[in-house]
Amino acid sequence: MCAIDIPGKSVDGHREIVDAIGQLKSDLDDRHAENVTRHAVTDRKVDEAIRRIDDLHKAFPDGDWDGHRRYHEAIIRKAEDRAQFYRELRGEMAKKGLWAVVVVLGLALWAWFKARINS
Repeated sequence: MCAIDIPGKSVDGHREIVDAIGQLKSDLDDRHAENVTRHAVTDRKVDEAIRRIDDLHKAFPDGDWDGHRRYHEAIIRKAEDRAQFYRELRGEMAKKGLWAVVVVLGLALWAWFKARINS
């Protein structure tokens, strides 16, 4: 820094203050540059996030997020209904199969008794 000449005043005693102000300005300039850089990085990240969201939005047919959700809910409901149908079918088959075994055993027992009595 150079000494400032003011007529009738001596500023040589204030050199420390002038130097401190100069250092403060330099520090503020550095911080400003740092903030501008951070701001630019943040802007790029926000722009990238917006681009990705736009790309995601394009991934849905006609941009219909709700329709896409409803489609998946319908598929899930269909799978659940099918699973329930087969569970009930297996239960019914087991019941009917057990009755068939009981009837066959009853007929076999009846035939055996009939054969024993007739012989």
